[in-house]
Amino acid sequence: MNDALPLALALALTRAMLEAARAGDWEQLVALEAERHPLVMRPVAQDADSVRQLGELLAIDRELQALVIQARDQAGEQWQAGQDRARAIAAYGG
Repeated sequence: MNDALPLALALALTRAMLEAARAGDWEQLVALEAERHPLVMRPVAQDADSVRQLGELLAIDRELQALVIQARDQAGEQWQAGQDRARAIAAYGG
């Protein structure tokens, strides 16, 4: 296999992961991550194109991390609001 091919595929999958995260499609994001994982575990060539691709992949990963953190926080807030409602209903004999 061409040494640059795994990194190029990993970058394409990372871009698809970003689109899935932006769409809130967390199942698709997880599936893409599982596909990408073995590719990013491979050694990376030190040529200029590989270094550029790796830099882009890492930048997208940072954006992905921010989106996942935001979604996690929103889910936590929604869960807490549901818990608060349930406690209020129980407290007032609901």
